[in-house]
Amino acid sequence: MKMVKNQHYVPQRHLRKFAIASKKKRKDIHRFAIFDKLKAEIRANQNVENYASERYFYDVDFNGLLQEAKLEGHIIDPKMEALIDKVDKQHLENLFAEKVETKMYDPFDRIITKYILTPTSMHQKVSVITEEDRATIAYYLAIQYVRTKEYREKMIQLYEQGAKVLLRKELGNEIDPDLLDDLEIKLKKRNINLTHNEHLLDTDMLESFAQIFSGHIWIFAKNETNSLFYTSDNPLVVYGHGEHHGLASRGIEIVFPITPKLALIMREVEHFKNDLVLHNKFHSVEEDYVNHCNTLQVFQSYNYVFSKDANFKLATELIKKNPSLRDVKKSRFLMG
Repeated sequence: MKMVKNQHYVPQRHLRKFAIASKKKRKDIHRFAIFDKLKAEIRANQNVENYASERYFYDVDFNGLLQEAKLEGHIIDPKMEALIDKVDKQHLENLFAEKVETKMYDPFDRIITKYILTPTSMHQKVSVITEEDRATIAYYLAIQYVRTKEYREKMIQLYEQGAKVLLRKELGNEIDPDLLDDLEIKLKKRNINLTHNEHLLDTDMLESFAQIFSGHIWIFAKNETNSLFYTSDNPLVVYGHGEHHGLASRGIEIVFPITPKLALIMREVEHFKNDLVLHNKFHSVEEDYVNHCNTLQVFQSYNYVFSKDANFKLATELIKKNPSLRDVKKSRFLMG
């Protein structure tokens, strides 16, 4: 099997919904506009293939880890060493390509088809999806939540900053605080990929996220305004209307854009009980709400925001007001 070099952490199938297709040498090329937060720059007519991806993003260097273990004096079972070369180093990439981005994404296409074929007068009367499709989408979104570059950066910072917090608590009275502040703890690249793979293969964790999503009120927001929904390199965004911001917290609202004109809104039941009548229905939203969703995409993306058109006025204004958003390595946690 051919090795895949450019590995997407947001599927091209999702990104293409926010792009314009054209033919080039009998091949479909999908292009959209991007907003680069780091450079505070808009670039139009960009190929979807080149974004929300990284070379060998999921691949684990098992041979490198093996050699590292040997150098550290660990005794390796010869049988284990012999098996290393048989390990599929692109297991996750192949799994996503063959299952997650194919059958698991199909329910979104059925939502789009239903939106197009259902008369507008019936949008608030018909049920949008079946329970089976809802379960599939919930699990798909659990994977999407965990697979991004933004999630990986949070994971890295939690490990690195968490280690310093533990050291400060355990040794704070014995070591100069300035020394602890200057201490730099870094996860090695091999360990980063391995740890991220462990998260993505943790079916118990993914199932728990999926159950949380399934337990919320699902509203399919129709955007009939002049503005389009953005998506980004971290498309599943979260907003807390209460004190806490966890996926299951009271008052939590989770947004996943489906197309520039459709978005899935998941709202926690207790805080949003008045919205139960909108569950599994199409519901028209105003431009202020579209801007709210797009603001979340700008704030919570790793670096890139995507749009079918190049109208990034909102993104540009947000970056001017919040220049810290340009720092992709900014602290994601308040730890100390």
